[in-house]
Amino acid sequence: MANLAALFGNKAFNPLDVEELEIGFAPVPKGIYSIIIADSELAPNKNGTGTNMTLKLIIQDGKAKGRTLFDNLCVVHKNEIAQRIAQTRMKQICTALGIGQVKDTSQFHDKPLNVSIDVELDEYGTNKRNDGEKVYRNSIKAYEGAPSKPVLAAAGFDLDEDMPF
Repeated sequence: MANLAALFGNKAFNPLDVEELEIGFAPVPKGIYSIIIADSELAPNKNGTGTNMTLKLIIQDGKAKGRTLFDNLCVVHKNEIAQRIAQTRMKQICTALGIGQVKDTSQFHDKPLNVSIDVELDEYGTNKRNDGEKVYRNSIKAYEGAPSKPVLAAAGFDLDEDMPF
């Protein structure tokens, strides 16, 4: 048991006084977003047939600012196509960040870049539901360099305006 009133000036907590934030697990809308890679991890995949790199992405602006997304890349895999897709994404990240060669995933961290995000049906999540409701998730499609402020200003963008990327 804990006395909440002591935390709220000896008044009871009233949920009607709280304005809800628009947060949740709904996918962000399809589009191009400015992000940073905040963290990364290498781990064996669940079947032991390769190594996954998980990237923690944080959206930096717009209505989705602060949202966290993850990109799981099969950087080493017995399926050559899965491995090529992952290594293509790694190449896109390196190009976007101006990195020649990478020895450690920390070289990706805390640098601005853009990501193309799509929304797709999550068949696994949909099949686990008993009510028949479809579940959707975000899918990372590509990485690209973030435009610099001088480039945006020259293109006529108002840099004080809330931009979608």
